[in-house]
Amino acid sequence: MMRGKSLVLGLLVLVTACQKEDPVEEYAEDQQDVAMVERMSKPPFRPVIPKPITKVDMARYGLDHRGCLFTAQGDKAPVFVAGADEGFMHIGSDLQRFAARTTSAELPGEARSSYTGLSNWIDIVRQPDEGEGGTALHWPARLMLHDPQKRVAYMADGTMDCSRE
Repeated sequence: MMRGKSLVLGLLVLVTACQKEDPVEEYAEDQQDVAMVERMSKPPFRPVIPKPITKVDMARYGLDHRGCLFTAQGDKAPVFVAGADEGFMHIGSDLQRFAARTTSAELPGEARSSYTGLSNWIDIVRQPDEGEGGTALHWPARLMLHDPQKRVAYMADGTMDCSRE
């Protein structure tokens, strides 16, 4: 009787050992499951349309003596104020503050090429101009606002104006 139980137990161990998956296949399936959960947990993409920063906003928040103003082509009011230490953009009903990345490139007018916010960041790329050189206070630029998932939520070509009246 003991011998029969040992034989049955041995067969059960053998059967369960044969049913186990290859560790590599199991790891691949786990990675697919993780990727699916990550895709499902991302919020849907929402483009951002920043509001113009008015002269009233500039005076109210003390932005009228800071850095450079980015104005998109065809617009009259700026959508971003870029300073040496921080930048500002009106998104929704809030004027959001962005910290300048001190490790990013310094652009003319003490602007930086990258600014970080609480949930997104801004990149500014200087575009080619008519040979005014690197010290020009008025230069063509592209501004890109990235969302937390590294998607471009807003992009515009325009000008940076670093001269103040």
